Amino acid sequence: MVPDSRTPTGAGRFRRLNGPRPVAVEATPRGTPTAVLWLGVYQPVATVLDTWRIDDEWWRDEIARRYFALELASGRHVTVYHDLVNDAWYAQEYASPKENAKQKRA
Repeated sequence: MVPDSRTPTGAGRFRRLNGPRPVAVEATPRGTPTAVLWLGVYQPVATVLDTWRIDDEWWRDEIARRYFALELASGRHVTVYHDLVNDAWYAQEYASPKENAKQKRA
């Protein structure tokens, strides 16, 4: 028998998968990322691979995000989004619509 750990049970013990993480981003005046703070160093953006916008739930808590699939100068691929409601940047593991279409065809 396992002794009682006295650790509370419930939903509080779970963590969200694929949750966004705050990230520092340098961007042009039009909002296109030019550098991302990654592992403590600003990495220049080599290429914007894809961009898309999501607007949802206007009847509850509004969601307005502009996503960017980026290739950094180091070769790393990252997806960041600008939360247009709160004016904050986040990184999130997320495949762009173009990447999803390529995966379905393969």
